[in-house]
Amino acid sequence: MAEWSAAVAAASFVVLTIALLVALRGLMKRLNRFEQTIRSIEAEAVPLLREIRGLAAEAGQVMRRTGRQVERLDRLLDAAQQWEGAVRRSASTVSRITEAVDRAASAHVEQAILSGRARIGETLDWAELGWSVWKWWQTKRAAAANPDRMADDMRDPE
Repeated sequence: MAEWSAAVAAASFVVLTIALLVALRGLMKRLNRFEQTIRSIEAEAVPLLREIRGLAAEAGQVMRRTGRQVERLDRLLDAAQQWEGAVRRSASTVSRITEAVDRAASAHVEQAILSGRARIGETLDWAELGWSVWKWWQTKRAAAANPDRMADDMRDPE
């Protein structure tokens, strides 16, 4: 009887281990998707940074020329307007990046919590099934060994 109990315990441990490995694999897939989302957001931000650097360099040149020539003040104002547009676009991009990261992180955490709860519930269901089968087996075994004993007696045979 001790051998069967050990076998059932080992089988339950193996099932639990497999369930945990499946859960970890799902979590790793979600983390990879999250990482890919972050990389795509970074890829969108790089051209914008290049544009801002270009506009900043142009604004610096215009400022140097303005110091020497007052007539070119109009060009400086145009560069300032471009700078303003770039700053607004960068602020908008930063806001979108922040929102996307926030949404992705929130969704990831919620999904991980829900997935963890579902997996734990499923694991407990399997453990309960294993326990019920073990009790049934013990009852049948005891009934076969003792025909006088009632078959539906669910007391612990130990």
